[in-house]
Amino acid sequence: MSSMFLLSAFKEILPVIIPPGYEEIITGQDLVIRFLYAEDLPRMDVIGTTDSYFIAKLDDEISYRSLIVTNTLSPQWKDEEWIIRNVPLNAKLTIEIYDKDDDSLNDDYIGQIEIIDLSNYQAPREGHRILDSFGRYKGRFHLTIQSIEISELSKKLPRYTFDGPCRYTRHNSSVVGYLTMLNNECIYSTWKINLRRISVFFRSYERQQWNRQYRIAQTIFGGTPTSIIKQNAFKLAHKLLYRQTIKNNETGRLKNADDLWKLILYDNKTQKIRTCIYTYIIDDNSWRFSETGIGYFTDYASKHALHANCSQSVRYAGQFHPRPKFGWNQCDDEWELVFDNWSGTYAPNANLLNNLKELLEFNFPGLNIVVYDFKNPLLQESMKNLKFAEENNKMNSPCLNNLVVFRPNFSETK
Repeated sequence: MSSMFLLSAFKEILPVIIPPGYEEIITGQDLVIRFLYAEDLPRMDVIGTTDSYFIAKLDDEISYRSLIVTNTLSPQWKDEEWIIRNVPLNAKLTIEIYDKDDDSLNDDYIGQIEIIDLSNYQAPREGHRILDSFGRYKGRFHLTIQSIEISELSKKLPRYTFDGPCRYTRHNSSVVGYLTMLNNECIYSTWKINLRRISVFFRSYERQQWNRQYRIAQTIFGGTPTSIIKQNAFKLAHKLLYRQTIKNNETGRLKNADDLWKLILYDNKTQKIRTCIYTYIIDDNSWRFSETGIGYFTDYASKHALHANCSQSVRYAGQFHPRPKFGWNQCDDEWELVFDNWSGTYAPNANLLNNLKELLEFNFPGLNIVVYDFKNPLLQESMKNLKFAEENNKMNSPCLNNLVVFRPNFSETK
């Protein structure tokens, strides 16, 4: 009996052997969710009203965090859109609303809404009732949900694939800035960028586990009482470095390479590209990074574990730095980013460097990317040249001060 005959027969009996309701689990939908506004929220502050934000979750598999809208009982979110591919038909959306408190590590919970039938969603005219933990009324929430029949392309994507928009947040910490003294302003910045389709380029079974041969990693993840204490300290430090606050709440959308250079890698105060080395990790839905010199933390710990919130595994990790594409004597031409897998904590597989390159090129069309294994002598040479350029930069190097064209023209890269 041929395999083709067996396959044909199986297709015919498949509808019979699938139990009722199971189709909702194995089929899917694409969702475009737009979060609009809330109204009639309770007053949460003694002085002022409410500084609200929300966290949306789909089946606890993927989440979305909004901007903070300050000092109002009727917050409006003007640019909050969430696109997710290959979502089960029986998925549940939960939206939790909070009041931001910069003076505390924990924010005040206001209430939540739940939506079950996403594929047939009709927005109620009055909005959804927000209920607290005791079922008490706390206001109303408005949104739109567009359920799209899953395409052949989306069927090939992993479940709950985030597909945009690509948003960034930047947190500036003066406390860490004073400890690290990386710049004259004593400000230390961390960036978080939501990347599309990370799970396509880095499959879940390819996660990079913590390196059991690395002594520092052993002290963090070894399972001893001391390591547990250290993990808690890491998570607290991570929260301080990455938490959104009312005062430090810079955010925006990134559509291409131009946006990445202009909004993230270019310093508006000095009118230069930041010539430095960054430490980065890529987790399930985001790319997180900061300048490498976190001396206060790394004297006793792992930079990558700090960025990863002490996770035992990541999608990828390493360092990256910018450089002029045609050499430091041609700074006014195109620039590129050099990525490596230099992380003792997670020891990422060098065979996945091309996956990293493809992921970044997919998210930022027109971006010039070079990847090196951390053992490659060309990487050492590039970092040496960068450090030399940094020293020149401190002495007001004309190369960087006269920088005009620091990125490729996106219209010319298509």
